[in-house]
Amino acid sequence: MRLLLPFFLFISVSALGQRAVGQVVDAETLEPLPYVNIVLEEEKIGISTDKEGRYSFVVKDISEDADVKFSYVGYESKYAQLKELKGKVIRLKPSVDHLAEVRLYTIKEKKRQRINDFRRKEIIGLGNFSGGQYPSIVARHYDKPEKFDEGCFIKDIEVRYFSVEKTLYGSAKFRLRIMAVDDEGKPSYDLLSDGLIIQKEANQFKSKIDMLPYKILVPEDGFFVAVEHLFIEENGYFEEKDYRVNDTIIYRDVKLHKYGPVFSGVLEEYGENFNSYYKDINGWRKMNYLDNSNEVFSGMLPVPAFKITLTD
Repeated sequence: MRLLLPFFLFISVSALGQRAVGQVVDAETLEPLPYVNIVLEEEKIGISTDKEGRYSFVVKDISEDADVKFSYVGYESKYAQLKELKGKVIRLKPSVDHLAEVRLYTIKEKKRQRINDFRRKEIIGLGNFSGGQYPSIVARHYDKPEKFDEGCFIKDIEVRYFSVEKTLYGSAKFRLRIMAVDDEGKPSYDLLSDGLIIQKEANQFKSKIDMLPYKILVPEDGFFVAVEHLFIEENGYFEEKDYRVNDTIIYRDVKLHKYGPVFSGVLEEYGENFNSYYKDINGWRKMNYLDNSNEVFSGMLPVPAFKITLTD
């Protein structure tokens, strides 16, 4: 049954199929790269490497010639065929497309503005936008406030977690990313070159991340804050759901393998200034691409609920 395959491919090493095992390292230093995303794009399934850059998974009913994509913040993406991933070390080259400009900044902290867009709005949960099949990213755009006519820096970012028993009461890691804006208004290259791995502890409802040490100068066209799920063992949990195929066929208690944490979000109306995105196999898509016909959405769209503080 094809519906179940994505969730069993990467957790059942005893099943018949091809096993891929290896490590991802920096091509120049040979240092391991932790939490690299590994995705079979055509099949829409994937995982992440562990903290030592190692990967191990099993696939079945997939051609050994299938392409596997390795992607990591600050590095050039690389493709390899599935049949090549048997004890192979994958070397990723640092990206030189957007090297950070070396400048000296003096942060005054005389002006401050807090952006809290989820006040008085209905809180919802944002999990994997891939349904637990491959690492996903969700991002929200923030304008540069007019009162900052000169330097404007990100002081701190608060990420909140949704109250889902299986994820809230367990620990999990995710990647926080700060991204520039491209010509189409979508997320572009990373302003924070390596991203930040954030540890959510058990029973923790929110994380407040101090961003001043990174001295991220806000561009004139604003920036995106993004959170990226990591498909690693410690983040995994199972969820059972019923799936309706049509009026007569319903799959009961389908066990889904998903990954935490579940982030807090809010519902917003789609309009001219709506600017939240998620990233799937085909690239960045605005949230209005999602099916929001379910009555739980009330005709609105889910967006991440971050609290941002800016300073000069």
